[in-house]
Amino acid sequence: MKLDIAIEPIITDNTAFTVLTALRNLGYEELDRVERADHLLLELDDGPAAQAVAEKISRAEIIFNPNKHRLRFVEADGAPGRDAGSFEVLVHDKDEDNKRLVKVLVSTFGIGGLRGLERAVLWRLDDRKGSASRERLEWACRNLLANPVSQTYRIRQKPPYRELAAAAR
Repeated sequence: MKLDIAIEPIITDNTAFTVLTALRNLGYEELDRVERADHLLLELDDGPAAQAVAEKISRAEIIFNPNKHRLRFVEADGAPGRDAGSFEVLVHDKDEDNKRLVKVLVSTFGIGGLRGLERAVLWRLDDRKGSASRERLEWACRNLLANPVSQTYRIRQKPPYRELAAAAR
């Protein structure tokens, strides 16, 4: 099973504001909003339910702080999102090595069956018409969001995330 997790800031995100300003200055004048999140894709043995794993991640203070973040999740092989025109971008570092993080999540935070983990920065751009188009996201990645020397990116349809309830934490 693969579990797709977005850890979104609930406090003012200065990085997202800086990207908003920069993209407008580069010519994307109709851009209204930029959202950024930390993205995790967990590869798990069949076993614990997605909700149970998400609850354990919400207790892993090395990646999640309930005073600063909201956690949303979906099984990666789940149904596509309801809004076919809503996209997001995942920007990955080419040289990422998450072996130590996997070891800590298994040993310290009890996330059994965790076989692997991919990390990325997730970006969502909205303009006056709604979610930015795939073409506009491609332009934003080439011009600002991804460094072609050290990063790769993938544009995808936004999945139907569920928010982890605060009581579960």
